[in-house]
Amino acid sequence: MISANNSPTLRAHTLIQQNVASIKDRLESARTEAVTGRAADIGRAVNGDTAKVNLLNEAITYSDDRTTVLDFEGGRMATAQAALENMRGIAADTVSSLRLASGSSSSNTKVVAEESAKAGLEDAVSRLNTSFGGRPLFGGDSGALPMGQASDILDAVRTIVAAAPDAASALADIETWFNDPAGGFETAFYQGGDGEAPTVELDKGERIATSLSADDQSLRDMLRGFAVTAIASEAPDDAARGAYQDAGGAILAGAGEGVLQLQSSLGVREERVAGALADHKAQSATLSIAYNGLTGVDQAAAATEMRLLETQLEASYLTTSRMANLSLLNYLR
Repeated sequence: MISANNSPTLRAHTLIQQNVASIKDRLESARTEAVTGRAADIGRAVNGDTAKVNLLNEAITYSDDRTTVLDFEGGRMATAQAALENMRGIAADTVSSLRLASGSSSSNTKVVAEESAKAGLEDAVSRLNTSFGGRPLFGGDSGALPMGQASDILDAVRTIVAAAPDAASALADIETWFNDPAGGFETAFYQGGDGEAPTVELDKGERIATSLSADDQSLRDMLRGFAVTAIASEAPDDAARGAYQDAGGAILAGAGEGVLQLQSSLGVREERVAGALADHKAQSATLSIAYNGLTGVDQAAAATEMRLLETQLEASYLTTSRMANLSLLNYLR
């Protein structure tokens, strides 16, 4: 008598099931290769030399990571550059208006210059509070917006002017408010970080600062020049008004030069970031070609194999079904 465990039908069924499992594994690999164009079994594709593949993969990952970071930093720097250019342009326009006002007897030209300065102050404060990617452009090492409101500066300057005996004293006190470490700008107005923002890695062992701080001296001077000029309209007499306008124009002219130097420094760093970005993109492309050469497969061939295996799997299932039916008939007989 033949035992159930040794019956030809059971042995055939077991072999078919083993074949089905093998086909399923090969089919899954073929599907993966058809979609990705990469060998499902990397170790087999490179004859066990996975160290080289791993090194290539790590290098590609690093270059791709640097590409993402540097592209973001390039965007931040370009936005900061545009903000500085706009502020410098308004300052230059205000200086031109002041020069026109100084040679004119018309009060309208003086008002235009003062209104230009007030608008410039509001615009500058707004731009210095700009964020990019969820982080302030000019906040230093802090995530807080660095500036209060333009009205806060004007109110502080008004208080100083009202308490000073003359324009010269007021201008000196205003400078102290902006530049002294114990002055109002540092202690009450500026809300950014005291330190520089973290540097950015261009490549291994090479880092660069990509951020600016709103408490940079040239930016303080620009805010001071706008404020002094804007407050001139509230001077008690024409002499004081002229003193504030003259001082404001001189401060803005000097600040414009300072901001231009700040832009130049930022521009040099922009070039370095752009160069590193281009290098990492090129390196990633070159390494990817090498990696694909080691691990890549012919997707068309993989798709053909996938269809063939699907046909084999269907045939195996059909055979299993027929054997099950035959076994049932034998039992019924």
